[in-house]
Amino acid sequence: MKVKLLAASAALILVSDFAFALDPVRIEQRCEDDSINTTQGVGRNDWALQCKYISARTYDYNINDDWGNRRSRVYYPSFYKPGNFDSWYRAPVVKGATCNRGAYTAMITCLSSCYTPDQKLLFAEGELAIYDAFSRRVSRIVTLDDDANLDNISYTVRNVDAYSESVRDVVHRILEIKTQNGGSLKVTLNHPLILSSGHMKNAEDIQVGDALIAENGEFDEITSIEEVEFFGKVYNVRPDSDSENGVILNGQIVVAQGFLSGSMYYQNTGANHVNRLLLRDSLPNDLI
Repeated sequence: MKVKLLAASAALILVSDFAFALDPVRIEQRCEDDSINTTQGVGRNDWALQCKYISARTYDYNINDDWGNRRSRVYYPSFYKPGNFDSWYRAPVVKGATCNRGAYTAMITCLSSCYTPDQKLLFAEGELAIYDAFSRRVSRIVTLDDDANLDNISYTVRNVDAYSESVRDVVHRILEIKTQNGGSLKVTLNHPLILSSGHMKNAEDIQVGDALIAENGEFDEITSIEEVEFFGKVYNVRPDSDSENGVILNGQIVVAQGFLSGSMYYQNTGANHVNRLLLRDSLPNDLI
């Protein structure tokens, strides 16, 4: 049975300036305590700019992508007390609110996340639970090849650009998807998956009877979708598929539990590609 989640989607913390700054793989964490939707995120940026907590340049980056288009899911600032990462300020989400954040002067930037820690992804060295890969900072992951399509599922190895981890252990609503051939996958509701039609869909929009694409290119029909609660942290990964012409979309499709799955790129900057046809004979020009 599929139950629609009404709560706002969760968020990520960019921590490139934290303790992991020297790590070649940028670590991202998720801000569970300040999860707001896109409209509220725009309002938070409006407020922060008005109060001079962020610059006009940061505002533009948070709201717009590298090509000047409005992000489907915006970045937004979140505030906490220095030295106390558990003490958060519920900052305003509308322009014109009072510019008073008190002692909450430390700022991080938030986004979204994904797999339970036991879910296995395909890395260069083989299948690894995402928690193990995150813990070891595994730096090479298998993704679709640039020219892969429904008739030619082929792979390449890319560098890992970033991981994500929840800040703390909390209760997550997870969809447990099972397939006709015995496959199973546990993801958050907004996690993107590739269907046999070549379309990308968020897990919450997938139905029993739809088919996922297995690693070998075969279609595997979904037989059940059940929402379950999971207490703990969830994780995700983003490969590095940047090119001089923008992000290579195939490079953001990974193999999770034996199925083609979107990286966290498709939950954030690339969320506008969800519900669109990605895999066919050639990639549409408007997706490049």
